[in-house]
Amino acid sequence: MKELSLRIGYTFKNNSLFELALTHKSFSRNHNERLEFLGDAVLTMYVTHYLYEKFDSLSEGKLTQFKASIVSRDNLDQIAKNIGLHNYIKIGKGENLRNNSIQGNALEALIGAIYLDSSYIKTSEILKGLLGDELFELEETKDLKDAKSKLQEILQKENKQLPKYSIASKGSKEKGGDFEVTCLIEDLDLVTTGKGKNKKKAELDAANKALINLNIL
Repeated sequence: MKELSLRIGYTFKNNSLFELALTHKSFSRNHNERLEFLGDAVLTMYVTHYLYEKFDSLSEGKLTQFKASIVSRDNLDQIAKNIGLHNYIKIGKGENLRNNSIQGNALEALIGAIYLDSSYIKTSEILKGLLGDELFELEETKDLKDAKSKLQEILQKENKQLPKYSIASKGSKEKGGDFEVTCLIEDLDLVTTGKGKNKKKAELDAANKALINLNIL
């Protein structure tokens, strides 16, 4: 638990909140779902306020798109994995952490627990650290739509097959390597390769390159 505290940058005053945030309902009747509910609201408030202040010229629709990307289940699951949350979550027999949202939900519960244990200001500081890469990337790509969504919409309008994404190589955490993902559009005989810190980011990069190749961006 001490190592996790170091990773998130926060030491709990009330350790029972810390433990509760990491307890899945399959493990105990006293579980983290209420904290998850609270953490979801705190996270949404933080991200919404950040986007409102940072991008004062963007439309409501674009701000909503950015918010949805940041608080998406896939993104929260990835952040949870990055801080090694899976090593601390308590689950019952027969339950596992693969192909589900348990890790992302536990992250939200952890955010809720930090909020109750400290303050909104302190929780915002922690969230800034946890979401730093995501928020920075939004600044770099604020004029771009979600490349995967845009590519899919265009191909559907043209009655073309949807792109297929495949992992070409996985980055090593020890060496700090990137993921490499290929984007194949069979009808157009087009293959692009994207790189990123995780699978999602690599797919977005590959889709963005496909759009550039098709002279759409």
